[in-house]
Amino acid sequence: MASLWTRRLMVVGVVFAMFLTCAPAFGQTGGLTGKCTGEGGGPLAGYTIQIERTEIKWTSHVKTNKKGEYTYIGLAPGEYKITILKPEGGNWYSVTKRVGIGDPTEVNFDMGQVISEAKKEAASNPEYQKQVAEQKQSASLKAQFDQARELYGQKRYAESAEAFEKALPLAKDKNIPIVLSQIGDAWSKAASVATNPNEAAVHNNLGNLYAEMGKPEEAAAEFKKAADLDPIHASNYYYNLGAIMVNKGQMDAAADALKKATDLDPSNANAWYWYGMALMGKAQIKPDGSMQAVPGTLEAFQTYLKLAPSGQWATASQQSIDTLQGKTNMEYKKTKR
Repeated sequence: MASLWTRRLMVVGVVFAMFLTCAPAFGQTGGLTGKCTGEGGGPLAGYTIQIERTEIKWTSHVKTNKKGEYTYIGLAPGEYKITILKPEGGNWYSVTKRVGIGDPTEVNFDMGQVISEAKKEAASNPEYQKQVAEQKQSASLKAQFDQARELYGQKRYAESAEAFEKALPLAKDKNIPIVLSQIGDAWSKAASVATNPNEAAVHNNLGNLYAEMGKPEEAAAEFKKAADLDPIHASNYYYNLGAIMVNKGQMDAAADALKKATDLDPSNANAWYWYGMALMGKAQIKPDGSMQAVPGTLEAFQTYLKLAPSGQWATASQQSIDTLQGKTNMEYKKTKR
């Protein structure tokens, strides 16, 4: 029988042998370490780092400390995908790295640089630039619209309408009818509460708006109110209505309004020109290709030239006269006001 000392030596030998067997296993692993920083170089504390083995299905996580640092040891040699996750969840940025045996492999996340490079790349993209422009336009529209609504809530209707009009060029697609509706409502309210000499101007503005919205009957009613409230400038209000109706292609309504404008003020040269244009729009083309104008068309252009021989539409008026007198085969083209 072995002595007590002999047995003890045998136990020590077995333990030592086990230690020698296990030691190489610990020495054959590696790890990951690194630091995570954001814009400005500040540490990203409490962020989750996800570690995935690419060759096999294996995933683990580690969080960064107050300094934005992380360490994960005991990884078998191989290729890993290291991902920093967003605070609200989801992948933010990933790096693929091979981990070897020994000291941890360093993988840092400089998210400030990542963000900066992403912005530069996006800024050079035309589609991104378009989106940014649309976002700015949308933000400007909202700010202008909100300001107009606030003025409306304060019952400052005329100011509200003017603010809505500033929002109109910023509107697109489905927003345009919304803004136009708000403008109409604001001007309508302004007209109903106006008690000062400028009330006629409010109705004139409302008339212009209704004309742009394609509501000729409402526009005519507002211009007539303006004319009744301010007879001295009534010719101008009917002229505004007539010119807008010409642009809309509604020649009968245009001719009626412009005839009133010239009756009220025979010296209104612009009204005579647009009256002629409205009548030209009602002309007929005869089988031989010549133009048969309605009565008063030629006289309207001739009157304009007498009143404004070097006016803005002098050349156009003379061309129309030549066409009506058969001196040219110029086709009628609608002129924008």
